[in-house]
Amino acid sequence: MPELNNEIIQVDDMLTLEQLRIEDADRLFALTDKDREYLSEFLPWPKFTKTVSDSRGFIELMLQRRKDNKEYGYGIKYDGSVIGHISLMHIAEERPEIGYWIASEYNGRGITSKASAALTHFALSTMEIPRLVIRAEPENIGSNKIAEKIGYTLVGQEHEDGKTLNIWSIGS
Repeated sequence: MPELNNEIIQVDDMLTLEQLRIEDADRLFALTDKDREYLSEFLPWPKFTKTVSDSRGFIELMLQRRKDNKEYGYGIKYDGSVIGHISLMHIAEERPEIGYWIASEYNGRGITSKASAALTHFALSTMEIPRLVIRAEPENIGSNKIAEKIGYTLVGQEHEDGKTLNIWSIGS
């Protein structure tokens, strides 16, 4: 099992989930800017992330949401470098959810699956959240495969903002 705490989840020798710091804004923006088209296929926020200041604002928001116990966001760090982001969202709401993205050059290596499994374990075991969901568009093959691979069950579909979303669930 991964080593867990609130700010760092050590997944394996190369992979950690770490609360982003303000000084990570340049790297986070560079990833977003480089992969803007790739990320925009299934995510709405890249079109609003236009400067390093926008990434800095995102990190500040994540820090505040963590402080308020509403969301736990983590930079996905591989070999010490930020390569994406993963969040445990809507903690205080009826349906806590995990969401994630990773730089295209790291896609297909199992990194996001490992990160998602570790965050799922943290939420279910450490935080004692009884049930989690992952929502993914049916065309987002990668996100759907991750959910299935790490033990989530497809429980249905929802429609939001004109899009169909597969709803994957784990827990009671």
